[in-house]
Amino acid sequence: MRGSVGVGRLLMAGMLVWTAAGCSSVVEGAAEPASGQEGLFDPCKDIPDSVLEEVGLDPATEEVDIAGVEQPGWKICGWSGSWYFLTVYSTARTVDDVRRNADYRDVEELRAGSRHGIQFQRVDDVDGNGCYIAFPVEQGSIWVNIERMLSEAQEEPSCVVAQRVSVDIEPVLPK
Repeated sequence: MRGSVGVGRLLMAGMLVWTAAGCSSVVEGAAEPASGQEGLFDPCKDIPDSVLEEVGLDPATEEVDIAGVEQPGWKICGWSGSWYFLTVYSTARTVDDVRRNADYRDVEELRAGSRHGIQFQRVDDVDGNGCYIAFPVEQGSIWVNIERMLSEAQEEPSCVVAQRVSVDIEPVLPK
């Protein structure tokens, strides 16, 4: 993300189960994926660059995970736009889990492309800087998130951008 970390991604990290690891020990061997990631759609690998370019994003701005840290139970990938960040989350959690989560508000049913999904925002996002759209898939759900870069003026409502981007990304998502 060109040297900065999206505030929305960091806030989302706080909502995800963040596990602390010891800082002073040395671990040898090859890195292994975080627990719960097996079988998840991988947005970094599975969303073609051509789709990102169609929605006005530069594939070279890709950021894997949250500040490079894997989140157990999630596959996360993000890209930078002109005034916003797009982050795609893949998880075994369901759309019903989102509906029941008190951290989210304004949950609404919607249709993007050929899919039904839900649109929602974080309770703590009182300024409407971010918006999520979640689609149910066999593995659980895939979330499309738009967050305004706090250093940039918001050119249009985040939910409008999230809906538009979701329509373009939807065809490459798993069923």
